[in-house]
This record gives sequence, C-alpha cells and structure tokens, in this order.
Amino acid sequence: MPFKAGEPPAIRRRRLPRIRPGRLVVYLLLSLFALSAIAAFAWVFMISLKTTPEFLSTSPWALPQKLRFANFALAWKKARIGSYFVNSIMASSVGASVSIIVSALAAYVIARVRFRLNALLGNFFLVGYMIPLMLTVIPLYFLLAGIANANPPLSALMIGWGPLLGLYVASGVPFNTFVLRGFFESLPSEMEEAAAIDGATPFRTFWQIMLPLVTSGIVSTFLVNFLSLWNEFFLALIFLKKENATLPLGLFYMAQRAEYTAQWTDLFAAVLITTVPVLVVFALLQKQVYRGMTQGALKG
Repeated sequence: MPFKAGEPPAIRRRRLPRIRPGRLVVYLLLSLFALSAIAAFAWVFMISLKTTPEFLSTSPWALPQKLRFANFALAWKKARIGSYFVNSIMASSVGASVSIIVSALAAYVIARVRFRLNALLGNFFLVGYMIPLMLTVIPLYFLLAGIANANPPLSALMIGWGPLLGLYVASGVPFNTFVLRGFFESLPSEMEEAAAIDGATPFRTFWQIMLPLVTSGIVSTFLVNFLSLWNEFFLALIFLKKENATLPLGLFYMAQRAEYTAQWTDLFAAVLITTVPVLVVFALLQKQVYRGMTQGALKG
C-alpha cells in the first residue's frame, strides 16, 4: 500500500524466535558439557607446563610460575611417546585402510550383484556390527592357543602386530560394509551397463567407475575407523609388548610409572601430544565425516 506524503513508513518489528523450555534445557546441558570439556583440557595444559615440585606443592588450578615446554620434549624422547606415536599411526592407518578395501568390495557385491543369499549376507555383516568386540576376546584366546599348541612353530606368530592388525581390520568391516552399501545402492545402474557395453570387466567397473563415486563415504568411514583404532587399548594390551606399544598403551605405562616416580607433568604432556592431533584432524574434517555418514544412513 503506498504511503502518503510526509508519512514515515511503518517499521516492521522482527519477532524473535521462541525457544521451547525443553530445547532450552538441552542447550544448557550441552553448554555445561562443552565448558567441562574445555576446563579439563585447560587443566591438563596448565599441569603439563609445571615442574614436578610445583605440581605437588601448589593448587591444581594454580597457574604455572614458569612455562616449562621442556616437558613435551622429555615425554617425546625419554618416555618414548614418539615411538608410541609412530606405532599408533601405523596401526591405525593400516587397519583402517585394509578394512576399507575389504568392506568396499563386500558392500559393492551386496548392493549391486543380485543372488540368492544377497539379503542374508547383508544381515550377516549387520549382526557382526552389533556384537561387541569384548565378547570375542575369550573365544579368540582359545582359538589362538589351540593353533599354537597344535603347531608349536607358529606360537610366536600368535602374538604381536600380525594378530592385532588382523583384528583391527576385522573389527571395522561390519560397520564399513553397512555404510558403504547404502552409497553403492544409490548409484544408477546405467553406469554399469555403459561400462559393460564398452567392454569393461566387473572389477574394472568397480575400481574405475563406481568406487570414485562413493569417495565421500570412503573418507568418512576411514576417519571413523582411524579415530577408533587410535584410541584402542584393550587389544593392544593383549597382543603388544611394552617396546611395541601404541599411544593408549604407552600412556597406561606412563601412568603406572608416575605412581612411583611422581612424574605427573610428563604424563600430562604426553596426554596432550596424544589428543591434540586427533582434535585438529577431526575439527578440520568433521563436516566431511557428518556429511558422509548422513548420506550413507539416508541412502541405506
């Protein structure tokens, strides 16, 4: 409606969105959780910059009198955190990579190849994802012990990196197959038909045409597997010796030593060395992880 001469235009007031009481409670709880996490991280950072006498004689929340960054160097070299760091990178990378390769092949067959046991095989991987890994430790122990007793020359191979990496690969296959199956099912069949007309073999169709189209799902599942294996402790405690320990196991040994030597500041420095790389990687790639996992869930 046109305004009259000399009449100021009406100013529309913007209505503020109303926040429901239930949602407000959720926001408050999430804010408290975030503040507690930030406070814990800040506390660990302050302790890692103190000397051992200062840590034992001052308040836990007292600021360090002098910033002692040498604690990180001591934890990296003297406490062998550098060696544990390399072991964790190797174990997480190899376990996640091989698991993704196996899962991609299985997911492609379940999603794109129609046969009588197609649905049963898909449910088999889903059931495998539901079984906690802890429940398999005792049967696995008896299995490896039986193999070692029946074949004494193979007893040395029943402990160490070989069985551990095999378990890392197997533990990620059900979840990866379930997620990647949804991505492969969403792809149009015309691409496979066009590739078959051009003379491409089924494996070439999978490797050069179909697999690049699910890159977001592969990246997401790889990151989820990598972070899970990076924090894995129980299986590493069973299969690895102290000199070949990963970061979680190395921190466990450092905590045991700190109870007798009171070298707590080195332990806190090692905790930061362990957590900061993971936090940085996840902060940079969290959108990719959420996008890939959401697409996989919707398409599946």
